[in-house]
Amino acid sequence: MADGSNGRSGDGNESLPQEVAAGLREAGGRDGLRSKAPDESYLKVIAERHQALSDPVRLLILHLLRASELCPCVLKDLADLSDSKLSYHLSILERAGMVEWRQNKNWRVYRLTETGAKSLS
Repeated sequence: MADGSNGRSGDGNESLPQEVAAGLREAGGRDGLRSKAPDESYLKVIAERHQALSDPVRLLILHLLRASELCPCVLKDLADLSDSKLSYHLSILERAGMVEWRQNKNWRVYRLTETGAKSLS
């Protein structure tokens, strides 16, 4: 730089670019910045949701359930899945809080949860 400085901060963050050091100061330092981030349990929930959304079959299931509540036999047919594959995908979506089911006599009926619906918008 023309003034002989290296563009770095001089407040204990000499190895950081000046703008990064300034941002850290504004955020309350490293501890202040870390305190603004979500806690680990929340991050795990969000990661699980994103992982659930990372498969095209699960996205198809969510889109089908957005249109209508469905039983596994219809989901199996529409997604062209075996019983075990459908069960696997539904369990991931259930754990992520995106689908739920209710019993209707001998039938399980799946529906999209509010979380599942929001994930498609």
